[in-house]
Amino acid sequence: MNKYYLFILLIFTSFSIRANKNKPNVIIIYVDDMGYQDLACFGGENRFTPNLDRLAANGVIFTNFYSASQICSPARAGLLTGCYPQRVGVPEVLLLSKNGISKEAITIPEMLKPQGYTSALIGKWHLGHQKEFLPLNHGFDYFYGTPFSNDMKDENKVLPFYENEKVIETDPDNNMLTTRYTEKAIQFISEHKDEPFFLYLAHNMPHTPLGVSDKFTGKSGYGLYADVIMEIDWSVNEIVKTLEQYNIDKNTLIIISSDNGPSLKQGIFAGDAGELREGKGTTFEGGHKVPGIVYMPGTVLTGKIIDDISSQLDIYPTIAEITGAKLPDYQVDGVSLWNTLTKGQAHSRDVFYFFLKYELQAMRKGDFKVHNAHSYKSPYPQRKKRKSSEKYKSFTHEIETSVFNVRENPGETENLLDDHIFLKDSFLLEMEKVCKKINSMCFPPDKLK
Repeated sequence: MNKYYLFILLIFTSFSIRANKNKPNVIIIYVDDMGYQDLACFGGENRFTPNLDRLAANGVIFTNFYSASQICSPARAGLLTGCYPQRVGVPEVLLLSKNGISKEAITIPEMLKPQGYTSALIGKWHLGHQKEFLPLNHGFDYFYGTPFSNDMKDENKVLPFYENEKVIETDPDNNMLTTRYTEKAIQFISEHKDEPFFLYLAHNMPHTPLGVSDKFTGKSGYGLYADVIMEIDWSVNEIVKTLEQYNIDKNTLIIISSDNGPSLKQGIFAGDAGELREGKGTTFEGGHKVPGIVYMPGTVLTGKIIDDISSQLDIYPTIAEITGAKLPDYQVDGVSLWNTLTKGQAHSRDVFYFFLKYELQAMRKGDFKVHNAHSYKSPYPQRKKRKSSEKYKSFTHEIETSVFNVRENPGETENLLDDHIFLKDSFLLEMEKVCKKINSMCFPPDKLK
């Protein structure tokens, strides 16, 4: 190679390094089973989350932000792929299943890798615990945490704790998970501050059994659940402080949300859905509607409230747009929110579909939401007051075909079917078409049940 070509190569390499360094970092902080009104900035009466509330005040909050599912594994599949989870092989919670997220689906870290990103999952995975489904086989460069929920055990009757592909301990101290994840996240940021990174910090809390470190035990004065939320709030602040310390806070997009609504059957150890109907495990608003906070000082709007229908599915194409990453050749179900976040412009999502496993139970378009007749499980009417530390029993209930104006009636209590027969018919017809479309786009191909 002559000197001229070597000189050109050095210039190109130097330019590429500088270009990569200028790419924005991305952090998703994902909380497990947090209620819509566990945060004061979403109408909660508590004052346990000053740091989260501060980020919300200095960023954008989404007040109609829907998780891809009302339960854990499918929600995570939707978040990481931008696809309804039925399409990527995760229609329901993965217990000790031999299945996992589809190899055909391109996750966020896989999408970002050609752009020079280093990616880490710190926390809970729950998209398949067999080796072929673990995070390092789906684009992540580093994994530190648990393969599933902290109330589960593997075939050996233990909860494994991983670092990369190695189980480094079993049955970790539940009280220290939030602190350990935070410390490891800070370490990852410190080690990769000079290159573009994607950090997926997926807390086990406040999924039961609840755990909190000594520094927050009893600190809230309002019980264990509030203590746990306080520690998560502390964790978020530690991450932000680290970014500020290295002067990369203005080049880092932070997205904070929950995988689904609160698990109401947990009694006093459950989060607060506020006026929303029901919670985790249902396709009512309390199961799918979750807090959504986006923060990137100097880039994302300050103090902006977005009331339009939005979804965690939209995070995937948003990240693609800001990083210059190429979207997959197949269709994703999310839409980019970048112009909404930075300019306040309306985005193209006007509809959201509510699946339970392979059953499309409800659809929202504009202000209206139609439920097809279906059964659901709920701790009501037993759960009238949250005074018991015992887990509530769930009962099977039925809902008839219903039309709700969820803008005016987010509690989904007033059925407007008689006034909107034609709207109901058009929604149900569209739902039938969507089911067929989703079925035809599955990875791998699957059959609707």
